[in-house]
Amino acid sequence: MNIVINEYQNSVTANKVVQQLYGLYAKKLLAYTTNNYSVNEDDAWTLVYKTIYKVADVYEKYSFESEQKQSAFVFKTHINFLRNFFRDNKTFEAKNHEVELDEKYYSEKEEVITNENIYLKILQAELDKLDAWERILLLMRGQEMPYGDIAKFVNKPEKHLKVYYARLKKQLLNSVNEKLQSLDKLNHEKK
Repeated sequence: MNIVINEYQNSVTANKVVQQLYGLYAKKLLAYTTNNYSVNEDDAWTLVYKTIYKVADVYEKYSFESEQKQSAFVFKTHINFLRNFFRDNKTFEAKNHEVELDEKYYSEKEEVITNENIYLKILQAELDKLDAWERILLLMRGQEMPYGDIAKFVNKPEKHLKVYYARLKKQLLNSVNEKLQSLDKLNHEKK
């Protein structure tokens, strides 16, 4: 009998969490997805629901210091589902298009991809050093989202976001350039 009561209480609690998450984030996530990506509304809703249910599943495992941290967590989860969505659709398209590459073309492309990966790794390392709200600001503003909408996700005053964004861009650019110069210097010394 106690097991049945506990399962009922857990399902009621889970439903409340889903309802709260839906009320807080569903419209924001849907608007973000449909406005910034070429995703139809049905797929966007599917991604929103996946996000909400995933966050609800793991909600008890986390405690958030503030609503800002919770919003960042929800947004990051949603971005991961978006990435998976595009990865899966890209894989589907790649399977349906046959491309023949000769060895020379392939090896040149492979070399370029290797170099790009170094640059991407440097950029990713610098992004990882930032706080979650800073990464969200850079990502969303990079997609030309208005500061008013971004303020809802990062819980920072809208009037300060423009300054934060400019500082973050400059900081990131300087850090990446510094790493690239060190890398170039190291490569020249090897030659």
